[in-house]
Amino acid sequence: MIVLAIIKQKKKKEEKKFAVQKKRDLKQISLITIVIGLIITYVNLQVFVSIPQIFSIVNLIAVVVVLGVPLLVKYSDYSQIKKLENYFPKLMRDITENIRTGMTLPQAIRAASSNNYDVLSAYVKELNAKISWGIPFDTALMDFADKTRSDSIRRTVQTVIEAHRSGGTIETVMEAVVESLRELEKIKKERSASVYSQMINGYLIYIVFLGVMVGMSAFLIPTFQFENAQSDLRTIFSELFRNLIIIQGFFAGIAIGKMAEGNVSAGIKHSMVLVIFGYTVFLFFG
Repeated sequence: MIVLAIIKQKKKKEEKKFAVQKKRDLKQISLITIVIGLIITYVNLQVFVSIPQIFSIVNLIAVVVVLGVPLLVKYSDYSQIKKLENYFPKLMRDITENIRTGMTLPQAIRAASSNNYDVLSAYVKELNAKISWGIPFDTALMDFADKTRSDSIRRTVQTVIEAHRSGGTIETVMEAVVESLRELEKIKKERSASVYSQMINGYLIYIVFLGVMVGMSAFLIPTFQFENAQSDLRTIFSELFRNLIIIQGFFAGIAIGKMAEGNVSAGIKHSMVLVIFGYTVFLFFG
């Protein structure tokens, strides 16, 4: 028991260290992109300030570098976790089928490790290796869950561990777990189908907003120009509309991702698409 407690304490320290390292890496990436963005902005102000179209494009590049790269790194982590969660039910079904043939839970996992689970395969093979090395089964299984960084996988694994410790009918528990995962998959698909129309509406609303901004900039604002005007109204309003398009695109994308997948990080890809699309359209037609 003392050895097991020491192993668990060491594991918690490693998890905390890993989480801190991830945050530190993201901060370093953000700092590097900010420096690069400032350099791009400085060069832009010194060289391209007299060429409006190139100046605007370089400004967009600076914004994408400063904001886009860290957000893409965060989205990449989110996407990886989603892929693991998508293949996890298949793993659980295979393990359950192996248990039905008379295998114990460790044997069922060992047999399932030879199957293909795409990005999850490496984690399953590592789990099998730890079991083969004699690492306590519960510890190896919890390490597997922690490394996926998925809350849903962690909760499911904890349920399996408790069932294994209690010494009950593991087959019944596994069947219940697989059934719950199947129901969750069904709910996710139904939710995706129901919010798809809302996601399309979000894109259409942004396109309408973009059309209004382009129309006002190209046709309405020029009618306000006077020969003796001291300020260029079109330039002022163009900059205002451009900023509004970027802000609207960013937050509209975040909202679309939240509605579609239930996670703000999922909206990053939508935000990038809307901002780049809107900025490009306004640059050439606004």
